[in-house]
Amino acid sequence: MSLEQMIYLVIAMLLLLVPLLLCYLLRKRSKGALAFMILVGLSAFIMSSVVIAQWAAFNWSLESKIETLDRDGNGVWSQQETDTWTEEDHKNMDTYIGDGGRNVFAVIIFPIVALIYSLLIVSLYWMFAWWVQKRR
Repeated sequence: MSLEQMIYLVIAMLLLLVPLLLCYLLRKRSKGALAFMILVGLSAFIMSSVVIAQWAAFNWSLESKIETLDRDGNGVWSQQETDTWTEEDHKNMDTYIGDGGRNVFAVIIFPIVALIYSLLIVSLYWMFAWWVQKRR
């Protein structure tokens, strides 16, 4: 596993803790339905923002690598240009052209998943806090 993959894994694990952390920090101050909705929305927004920022940074990095592959600057990759590409250049080009699923997941699907996950975790936290308070 590369260092970059390990960093992405750590970030993903930390993102799973966002709803819990927000609940812990904000539930003591307000307990109404509005606070619940704000926590769910804020949690989903933070989680989605991090993933979209990672996606944008990766796309920017990949595009900067792809731009250098057009050696004569005419906007077309000729056979002479592709012959000079390294194995990594071919891999970057394949990722750039053939990975539309990553784009759809980061921008469309993940915000929906983050909202559902946030709703579930905040609901569980809210119910647990209510149960603990009721037992006291």
